[in-house]
Amino acid sequence: MLAGPLILSRVGLIAMTTTDVVVLGRAGADELAYYVLGYAIVDSLIAVMAGLQLGVPILTARTLGEGRAEQAAAIWRRGLIFALIVGLLLALIMQPASQVFAAMGHEPTLAAGGGAVTSMIGFAIPFMGLYLVSAMFLEALERPIIGTIAVAIATLVNFGFSVALVFGVGPIPALGAWGCALATVMTSFLLGVGLALYVRFALKDRARYGLGRTVDSPMDGREQRKLGFAAGASYGLEAGSFTVLTMIAGLVGVLGLASMGVLFQILALSFMVSFGIAGATQVRVGNAWGRGDAHGMEVAGWVGFALSLVLTLIICAVVLAFPRFFLGLLTTDQAVLAAALPGMIWMVAALLADGGQTVLNHACRGRGDSWVPTSFHAVSYWLIMIPLGWLFAITLDNGTIGLFQAILVASLFSMTVMAIRFIYLSRKGLPPLAPTV
Repeated sequence: MLAGPLILSRVGLIAMTTTDVVVLGRAGADELAYYVLGYAIVDSLIAVMAGLQLGVPILTARTLGEGRAEQAAAIWRRGLIFALIVGLLLALIMQPASQVFAAMGHEPTLAAGGGAVTSMIGFAIPFMGLYLVSAMFLEALERPIIGTIAVAIATLVNFGFSVALVFGVGPIPALGAWGCALATVMTSFLLGVGLALYVRFALKDRARYGLGRTVDSPMDGREQRKLGFAAGASYGLEAGSFTVLTMIAGLVGVLGLASMGVLFQILALSFMVSFGIAGATQVRVGNAWGRGDAHGMEVAGWVGFALSLVLTLIICAVVLAFPRFFLGLLTTDQAVLAAALPGMIWMVAALLADGGQTVLNHACRGRGDSWVPTSFHAVSYWLIMIPLGWLFAITLDNGTIGLFQAILVASLFSMTVMAIRFIYLSRKGLPPLAPTV
């Protein structure tokens, strides 16, 4: 089943961040708070990068469905070039992060520590872009296990780097949260470059997919860019809104920010199950479109949605049954544990709704829908979630709990409107095929 390896791949990717939180959770609330604040902006930009490259799996799956496998390599190459250019620009933009955090009203030490993390970890973005392009390309070829293995190895490597750089070893001094950021950059370089080299030189049947050829056209890539810009905007709107919530948590204080980071890490790691299902759903919908199967597109979308709900319900039940155990995996700081525990029920409720909406979002995109899901995300996460986050957390003084209450309301709204949209698209039947190259 395609969804299984994709789930493992997505879980593995977020597990790199989880290992950072686990390590810093033993270094104290301050270092953990620096990382949570500093990584928040970069995390949203990596999400933007993933969205910008969404045209790669959609168009690759479609060309395979149409019997034009030799066109796939051109799609992959364009994605790599775009990832490097955009990633380097984003890394440079991240450099004055400390000044930005200070201007937002964060405590001076928090702004300086978080800004140093952002400035360093921003250089991971272009390499994560390389990884995402190659991983999504392999997923569209229905060979996701390769990317899964790569990210599993990277997670172990990242853990080793993090321990050494955070606490120090031999001649290496203890670098705290900044060292953790450096470890992520090093690991991302190895992951992104390594997987790209594998696709180019070691992929089985690479000649079938056009790898090694240089034939291209000046007209190539218009739909790839269109899908990418729409998805990048959508991912950016959603991830950016969560970054704003993190900034709000920072205004609550170091303890609020640290507890938000621990809870959100559990949510993000669990969410990757739905995100993996969403990727598989998108590929299946795209395949059905390519072969002209309108009923197959509809079935693929709803099966993915149902699978997401079932698996997420199981995760929620397990997490709620052993809340202290899961929190204790991430931090040993008793103050952080006490602050995070009351938010567990709201976190799992938000997880259920957020997982459902992302599968339906990808189902619509696999069907060729681009800007409508983006507009839904703008409404859900910027016009609903952020104002409610401020209201619940700051005005009503609910702190971290209020932030997850806001995520729940916004995700329920997004899931509802995306379901209505997919029903509408399913009833319309097959759209006209646009040229991919």
